Amino acid sequence: MSDESHPSGAGSSELSTHASLLKKAEELKEKGNALFRAKEYKKAITRYSKIRAYTWQPDGEAAQYAGNRSQSAQFTDEEKASLVRLDQTANGNIAQCYLSLGDHRKCREYCVKVIGKTDYKSHPNPDLLVKALARAGQAALQANDLDASKDWVLKALDLDAKCGLARTTYRQLQEKYKAHNAQQRKQMAAAFQAA
Repeated sequence: MSDESHPSGAGSSELSTHASLLKKAEELKEKGNALFRAKEYKKAITRYSKIRAYTWQPDGEAAQYAGNRSQSAQFTDEEKASLVRLDQTANGNIAQCYLSLGDHRKCREYCVKVIGKTDYKSHPNPDLLVKALARAGQAALQANDLDASKDWVLKALDLDAKCGLARTTYRQLQEKYKAHNAQQRKQMAAAFQAA
């Protein structure tokens, strides 16, 4: 089995250091980006998913049981921040691939992984948070879930009013609301005329 498909790299000295793990994850990200640009979204998803194998850090019970023997206990704070950023970038890129494939549910699922459970104001990577919120809004809009789209987009705009994706999605959302309201008025008028 190659090192690319097996992140533990058992028996491989190449992946024995934290720096080499980060480097390998960055290489996978670049390969995924190239595949995304070539519109090979499913292959890009595979590459981005492999990044997650290199960046996973135990938390909660897993960290508790591993104690000081866990790999994450041996990373510096700077390395941990790099791992978190790479993981969130991979999730965001996977979300974009699913959006490009038209799978809105999967797109939102991966956006939620970027958004996480932290308070928006204390998110470790606010730029990635805004992108994930805007992308989730875009996915909801394409799925005609106008209320969910509005919630996501307004959160993104609250954090960064200049976010181009959020602003574009908000304009599209307003147009869809106008069309929806016009259709509702037409249906109501027809219902009253029939009565």
